Amino acid sequence: QFSTLPALSLGLYDGEMTFGELLKHGDFGVGTFDALDGEMILLDGKAWRVRADGVVSRVAKNETTPFAAVTRFAPTNTVKVSQPIEYSMLGERISAMPQMPNVPYAKPQSPNLPIAIRVRGLFSRLKVRSVPRQNKPYRALSEVVKTQSVFEWKNVRGTLVGFRFPSYLSSVNLADYHFHFLSDDKTRGGHVLDGELQSGEISVQTLRGFAMQLPQNADFDNLNLVGDQSASLKAAESKPESKPETGAK
Repeated sequence: QFSTLPALSLGLYDGEMTFGELLKHGDFGVGTFDALDGEMILLDGKAWRVRADGVVSRVAKNETTPFAAVTRFAPTNTVKVSQPIEYSMLGERISAMPQMPNVPYAKPQSPNLPIAIRVRGLFSRLKVRSVPRQNKPYRALSEVVKTQSVFEWKNVRGTLVGFRFPSYLSSVNLADYHFHFLSDDKTRGGHVLDGELQSGEISVQTLRGFAMQLPQNADFDNLNLVGDQSASLKAAESKPESKPETGAK
């Protein structure tokens, strides 16, 4: 992981780590870009950007990120989905998955371990967002999302890329499920707000190691990260109150 999500939520949007460097550490993950210019999806070793206008594009290796979490995805268990799952119930379904398949003693996902999650299939409906590029002085993320772009689709095929971190890591990441979406045809994507998985598969990787690199700049050094930022993080991740732009690309 590069930087911390609470630091991002407080407005630390200047990119520092290049994607060339980031890709040395993983082939799967989520994040954002310099000046908060869109949502990032790293899937199968390729990084994609979804800007606030809905346009999806490949990311050059010299571009930079102020925050990203990545891993080398090697699922420890995969289950098929044949019955629809509401997005609000997806976390419960994932938490109940055994850490390993076909092992009688294998317990469900431990709340004490981070997990990486890939959800592939047909989504009967999906609501995602992206945020516009910011200018200094940067506003907090909870303010930025008030002007986010929201896109809604029906019957779209693609992949959710995400993580769930345990509560004891809430000072560095979101202690909840966090997903970004990329369509199979690479024309639609964003940070997931709501939806329904019609059919497909869920793959989970239990993670037992965590490494973090922190920014090397005065803004991070002087940022006040004391206190619990979980409430503001969840507010920034929640469904928008603004009117969505339906049917957008």
